[in-house]
Amino acid sequence: MRIIFVRHGETDWNVTLQYQGQGNVPLNRRGQQQARLAGERLKQYKPCALYTSDIVRARNTAEIISPIVGLEPIMMPELREIDVGQWEGLTPEELYRRFPEHMREYDRDPARTVRRGGESYAQLQERALKAMQSMYEAHMGEETVLAVTHGGTIRAILCHVIGLDLNNFGRMWLDNGSLSEIRYGMHGWRLVRLNDTAHVEGKDLTFEGGE
Repeated sequence: MRIIFVRHGETDWNVTLQYQGQGNVPLNRRGQQQARLAGERLKQYKPCALYTSDIVRARNTAEIISPIVGLEPIMMPELREIDVGQWEGLTPEELYRRFPEHMREYDRDPARTVRRGGESYAQLQERALKAMQSMYEAHMGEETVLAVTHGGTIRAILCHVIGLDLNNFGRMWLDNGSLSEIRYGMHGWRLVRLNDTAHVEGKDLTFEGGE
């Protein structure tokens, strides 16, 4: 079995570096084009299921991919991004200015520090792994499953798969619309692809697709 994770397409808050968390920020036009190109790339794998976070930017991405791969999106709230609480809408610079003591705590232990009014990365990982297990139990064998989700959620899962200390999640980067893949075999889960953006490289996403 393999799971191909799709990071949602770009939003305006991705451009301005504002924390989105579980806020419902829609895709911008570039993000819509990234989703379409991801769908065109993914249809060759003949996936059997399309799961998605129910947050708008992921759901928008899955809805664009859906007719291309011929699958209806299955909502899975466990695939949501981390709840950033009071961080939502703020940039890193604003966070350090507004909450200096909280951010010093975060810098000491980014995995287990609970965002003000939100979750910790460890809590995110716990529910994300439940989502991975649910998909595995539903689709054992040689099937390919798609999961449209968020950068934080994907990195939390991949830290577990490769045995990376969760405090180092920031050492992995995932572009909007990228593909990352894990496969299950006799040695358990293995990472076989990370931040694959071949489907958007060389594309002019600013003007492609008209108005």
